[in-house]
Formats: sequence, structure tokens, C-alpha cells
Amino acid sequence: MLFENFYESFCSWSEAKLSDRDWLLKLTLFAVLISLFLAFPPYSLLVSHLKTNGVKLDAWVFIQNQAQDLFHPRDMDYDVRRENMILRWTLPFLSFITNHNVVLILIAQAFCGILFLYNIGRYVFRISADKVITGFLVLAIANIFVSVWTFADVHGYGDGFAYFFLLTALLSRNVFVTFISLQIAFFTDERAVVAGGYLLLWWIVVKAYEKQDFSLLGMIKAGLFGESAVVWIAWLCYFGVRNYVLATYFPNHSYSTIGTPVLFANAHRNGLGSSIWSAFEGTWLLMGSALLALFLTRRYWLIAALFIGFAVLLATGIYVHDIDRALSYGFPFILAAFFILYQTASEASLRLILFFTMIICVVHPQVFYMGYNKILWLEPLPVKAFMLLDKMMSWNMFS
Repeated sequence: MLFENFYESFCSWSEAKLSDRDWLLKLTLFAVLISLFLAFPPYSLLVSHLKTNGVKLDAWVFIQNQAQDLFHPRDMDYDVRRENMILRWTLPFLSFITNHNVVLILIAQAFCGILFLYNIGRYVFRISADKVITGFLVLAIANIFVSVWTFADVHGYGDGFAYFFLLTALLSRNVFVTFISLQIAFFTDERAVVAGGYLLLWWIVVKAYEKQDFSLLGMIKAGLFGESAVVWIAWLCYFGVRNYVLATYFPNHSYSTIGTPVLFANAHRNGLGSSIWSAFEGTWLLMGSALLALFLTRRYWLIAALFIGFAVLLATGIYVHDIDRALSYGFPFILAAFFILYQTASEASLRLILFFTMIICVVHPQVFYMGYNKILWLEPLPVKAFMLLDKMMSWNMFS
């Protein structure tokens, strides 16, 4: 009874707080502030990088080299990180137009992160017409890796841009916008190319419920035609450009890590289980509830399609050191889970599920894995402040 009273009071309080005209923008900014407070970005690394002209964050040096000569970047074979970057053109383009102003690029990425949350909230409210449901889901996603990393990535990966443009492609019904967004995402990171398949699954789910056609043939049609056709065309264009560039400008190039499931090696295996949980945190509850709803409504073909897609997500994740980044490209599964529950569960049930989802995501520490069995923690702002004081006072408590 005590919890029930608290829950009802919290929902009423949330509804009252979201009654303003600009409630969605305020909600988004509040969610970002909560996220930054609980998982403050490693801006000290950025400061060190700027002071040492690239010694701390070497990727930015290579990005600048790409910006100066896209097809003949200097020092390409310096390490594995660089050999994987030659067809990731979004950051070099931004480096070129900003005269390699890293701070401006990171501000642009953070802005994409804010729009990412805002657009999710706008979509959720558009189909649910429930501000509380919208608030719970926005707060949940704001505090998992896919959103946190957009602000915490000072290293020169650019995933925040890829996440944003994948979401733009997912939500847009404009063929041109979808195509361009996919190309930008694809040329930001190859993980986005794989994530194009998750967009196909999204449209399969949406079309199945819109047309009430859950047959295998109906799902195949949804995965090939309509919005899905844009993904196939985007893939063809991307691989056409990619193969031409590799054959013309990098004929002897190879990827030394292809075919190696690095997360199974002794030097990396400890991060596998941690990342599978921490990339999604409380949204596992949302996805698990959607899976149960599919079982109860006997949507077995839909379960099979989503299972195959998620298996691809996990399989591709084990081939890289930074599995959290790879798994977070699967954020369309979170939105698909919400859509399924909206179609099958009552509003009261959906609110309750999202309430617990949000609580878990907010209170769970932001940890992620970056290879070599190193699980890192993004410290909350008060801890960061104490670490700074520790350094200034030479207490060496965090050394």
C-alpha cells in the first residue's frame, strides 16, 4: 500500500511538472542534466589533449590528417584504431569545416545527443499521448550508454552522430531524409551499417501492427518494400562507394582484427557479461516485457525475426573491444519494445513497467568496457569534484 501511494503520487507529481507548454524541451534538458550529474564526462582528458596537442587523444590527430587529405591520410598504419578509421568520414568532414576545432565538434555531438532524446520523446508522446509515459522513457534512455556516451565521448569516435542520424532515419517518413541520414551514419562508423538491419526490424514490427498482418510473407514484404527499401538502396550506395575507394586509393589495405572474436579472449572476456547488461540496464525490463507480450499473443514469427536481429547485435559486439558502443547501436530494439507494449498492454501496465525501467536506469552506475578487462566507471559530478580537490591538495587518494 505504501508503494502504491508513492507511485500514484509520483505519477501525479510528474504530470503536474509536465504541464507547461514547453514541457518536452524542459524534460529533455532535465534528463540531460540528471545524466551529466550522475555520470560526468571525462573532460579532464579533453583538457589534457588540448594542452598536449593530441598526445592524450590520438584519434583526433588522425582525424585531422584525414581532413587534410581524405584518401591519403598520414600515419595510417600507426595502430589498429587508425586502420579502422579510413572510411569513417563524418568527423574528418567536421574537422575540415571547423578548422579542426575539437571543442566545436564535441558541442555539435552534444547537441545531437539532446535532439536524440527530444525526438524520442516527441515520437513517444505522439503515439501514446501520455506525458508521464514519455517522461519515464526519456529519463530511462538519458541514463543508459547510448545517451551518456554522446556527451562522454571526447576520444574521437563520433558515435553520437551515428546514433542521432540512425534515429532520424528510423523516425522519418521522408525518403530523402532517411537516405541522407543513413549515409551520414554509415560513414561515421561501420557499426551503423549493421544497425541498418535493426531499422528493417523496426519497420517490420510497426507494419505488422499497423496492418495486423503477422504472417511470414507480410513480414518479408515489410522488410523489403516501403521505408525498408530505402535501407537496401542506402546499403548498395554505401558499399559501392566503399569498394571503389578501397580499390582505387587503398588497394593493399586490410583489417587485422576481422574474424577475431576478441571478447572471447582471456584478455577481454571479463567485460562481456558486464557490457551485455550495462549497455541496456533497466531497458532490459522493457524488452523482456515486450517479449512476454509477444509470447502471450503468439506472435512467433515476430519473435523469431527480433531474436535473429538481437543475435546479430550480440555477435557483432564480441568482435570489438568496446562492446558497449557496439551494443548501443541496438537502441531500435528499445523503441520496438515500447511500440509492442503500447499495442498490447494497458496504459496503467505500461506506466508501471516504464517507472521501474526508469528507476533502474537512473540509479544504476554508468559503467562500460573499453577492452583489456578494464571496466570503467563514469563518476558522478560530486565525486569528480572531490577528485579535483584531491589532485589540488596532493592527497593522492585516487592515484
